[in-house]
Amino acid sequence: MTARIGVDVGGTFTDVYVVRDGEAARAKADSTAYDLRVGFFNSVRTAGEQFGLTLDELLAETESIVYSTTVGTNALIEHRGPKLGLITTMGYEDTMLIGRGRSWADGLPIESRYDRARAQRPEPLIPPHLIRGVRQRMDNQGNVLMPIQDEDVLAQVQHLVDQGVRGFVVVFLYSYVNPEHEQRVRELIRQQYPESYLGHMPVFLSSDVSPQMGEYRRTTTCVLDAFLRIEAESHLLGLTDDCRDKGYEQPFLIAKCTGGASSLSRTRPIHMFGSGPVAGIVGAAEVGRSYGVKNVLMTDMGGTSFDLGLIVEGRERIHDFDPVIDRWRVQVPLVAHWSIGAGGGSLARVEEGILRVGPQSAKALPGPACYGRGGDRPTVTDADVVLGYIDPDYFLGGRIRLDAERARAAVREHVAEPLGMDLHTAAWSIKQMVDGMMGQEIYRIAALTSGLDPRDFTVFAFGGAGPVHASGYAAAADVSTVAMFAFGSVAGAFGTLHLDVLQSYERTHSAILYSSTTQRYAEDVIGPFNTAVQELLAEAHRDIDEEGFQAEGISYSLEVLLRFGQQRHSLPVDADKLQLEDVSDVERLVSQFATAYAEAYGPGSVYIEAGVEILGLRLNASAPLPSPPLSANRGSVTQTEQRGERLAFWGPEHGPLQTPVYLWESLAPGTAFAGPALIDSDDSVGVVPPDWTFRLDENRTGWMHRQPAGAALHAVSQSSDADTNARTISSRG
Repeated sequence: MTARIGVDVGGTFTDVYVVRDGEAARAKADSTAYDLRVGFFNSVRTAGEQFGLTLDELLAETESIVYSTTVGTNALIEHRGPKLGLITTMGYEDTMLIGRGRSWADGLPIESRYDRARAQRPEPLIPPHLIRGVRQRMDNQGNVLMPIQDEDVLAQVQHLVDQGVRGFVVVFLYSYVNPEHEQRVRELIRQQYPESYLGHMPVFLSSDVSPQMGEYRRTTTCVLDAFLRIEAESHLLGLTDDCRDKGYEQPFLIAKCTGGASSLSRTRPIHMFGSGPVAGIVGAAEVGRSYGVKNVLMTDMGGTSFDLGLIVEGRERIHDFDPVIDRWRVQVPLVAHWSIGAGGGSLARVEEGILRVGPQSAKALPGPACYGRGGDRPTVTDADVVLGYIDPDYFLGGRIRLDAERARAAVREHVAEPLGMDLHTAAWSIKQMVDGMMGQEIYRIAALTSGLDPRDFTVFAFGGAGPVHASGYAAAADVSTVAMFAFGSVAGAFGTLHLDVLQSYERTHSAILYSSTTQRYAEDVIGPFNTAVQELLAEAHRDIDEEGFQAEGISYSLEVLLRFGQQRHSLPVDADKLQLEDVSDVERLVSQFATAYAEAYGPGSVYIEAGVEILGLRLNASAPLPSPPLSANRGSVTQTEQRGERLAFWGPEHGPLQTPVYLWESLAPGTAFAGPALIDSDDSVGVVPPDWTFRLDENRTGWMHRQPAGAALHAVSQSSDADTNARTISSRG
């Protein structure tokens, strides 16, 4: 027996998905912010019990763990990091403080960007008095214009040590071309504070962390990486030690926002930011491919946030052109995803007579009012209880009993009475508000990023609250098809098991492929291009060898960042070969760029006469890992039985209706019916409104379709995908 374990730590719950010899188990446990390891072991223990195994027995037979954690996110939100000093080129001490022209808007929600007069730049992670300049200078070719002086460096280091810093970030101009001066600073600090002593000082060089042009982004990337390192390192080393004490002896892989995973020794802290949603996107893409669905909106509504990712034409690794982490522009190959503060724990309130929902969350503690853990403010979950969608006696399969009266009291006191509404209308307004927020975000991102009509997409509803609200936010985005999955509430954990071992290597590389002056393709760029790729390959070979993988099992892909002459933004193009052999390869690369540009911005925007330039290279090295089969979620149910009925409120048009209730685990493949209906499960509720239909396929994937306005809805009927013989089990008509 062998098992693989995927774990995704969220703000409210820690999710786990285990595949053991073709069978799957999933579990959730409260995230324990005081020590995330507690939630990790609680969730893995619960999953092991489904196989009849103790925690130690499951870990002992596990061949890999892939772990996604919010430890870095939490540290950043709380500004919980070490006191760092920044050493930079004299005259450029204010680079991070000044930022870009639009730094005030980076990372702010849309509504805050409109209120520009009140917008504030982010609080710097390194305050001005801990930033020191040293005399040194290089030109853009890496030639030394002003040598660095050891005495000057040591004086600035001593000043920062006297201020109490516990680590150094070093960022010099053009260090991505020539890192000699940054390396000299590190050498001097290590001589002064050797690692053999307790007072040693870690040193982070921008030429190591992000060897690319752009002083501001290079500085923020290096500062964030250093800021997150100590907290992340302490947590992950402690967790791996605990796992090994319990019998686990295999690699411990970390999920990354780049769309892959790697061992602890090859993971940068900044790559852990947003790894959970990215894992969900990769998992959704794999499921979409198995169904032949090319355009997917991956939606994950948890307790704290709503995450969204796009799969366009089957491609999930769409990197963000200009990624932002927290409120900082960075240079990281981040798989694009978006988050807003909308989840089951989002707090509802009335401000100046206007209903607002989120982004503040009740989180796991105290949680929604119905949890009975001390919270008295209404949340989205409380509204769902009031509306009758969530059975207070069957929340999380009955593991948590909810107090419906506390939910009603919270909604009545804080929303219904201030707005002069009845209780159900107030709860319905909370649901409409949060569904509209998520639907608006879907519409904006789908139309803006892909250029496609949102109606061409299928929503994959993930997260514990996803199936509850999917029909609402899909309708708000004008999407008519929604898919729900047995593993949907732990989609991030499921997705981690679809990640391959992946390392990305980037560098700035400038060259003109097609000259705007001569209107000819350049041949002299071939040698430097090939040399740069060979250097990236050498880095990859070194890491692969140290990871213990066989070279023949590794696949490589090369992305070339290209732009038209004098353009500011670049577009990544997948090169069809790693090396350029002659000028015909240069011409083909330019042609690929023109095709990709036309697809992104329209054929009329292509203007090769302006020249085509290379701006950078990104080499991806990946080693495949086994993925869990979708069929692992199949059950043995052959006959669907209705669980009962529940009074549920379906809006002013329909009012409260006695609604059929089914149990997800008791639905037979081929079951189909028209709404309204509720589908209870161990970790969520599928809500099928009156104008939607539902069908369960042979892999236990539920498909909901919104019917056109005025279309006649038929009563419950069923047919099997495998067996077309229709059979009827129950009816509301």
